[in-house]
Amino acid sequence: MQKTIILAVSVALMSGLAIGVQSSLIGTAGKDTGAVLTGLIVNFSGGAVAGLVLLAIYLRQGSGSFSAINIPTFVLIFIAGVLGLGVIIGLAYALPKTGIAAGLAAIIAGQMLVAVLVDTLGLTGEAPIPLNWTRIVGLVLLVLGTWAILPKE
Repeated sequence: MQKTIILAVSVALMSGLAIGVQSSLIGTAGKDTGAVLTGLIVNFSGGAVAGLVLLAIYLRQGSGSFSAINIPTFVLIFIAGVLGLGVIIGLAYALPKTGIAAGLAAIIAGQMLVAVLVDTLGLTGEAPIPLNWTRIVGLVLLVLGTWAILPKE
């Protein structure tokens, strides 16, 4: 296996661990402050840190470091950020009701359904990955596993 793939999988695993910790924190806060307020504060906090990092980059490297971002790409990034707000609010609402494990399993199932569709259609500009029976069975097992760990009470 290539070193870059191992590194990428390691980074993805660490990101998944961070999502697990973040989700636990959001779920706990969501019970106390409500889903919308929690989502707004979490996104504001992340945005504030991102703004400071962007300012530091600008001050260190000048405006040239931002010239590579064209308008269509900026629009995509902006839409992704707005969707992130919905994700955090959804986490704050759902996780106190489903538990962290079942809630994250449902989120991962949703992500995988969209990801398989995007890969199959080649929507990101990469070569399409054909939808075959093993991928379909994997999705079905993922959905069944999600259902299996949902609280039954």
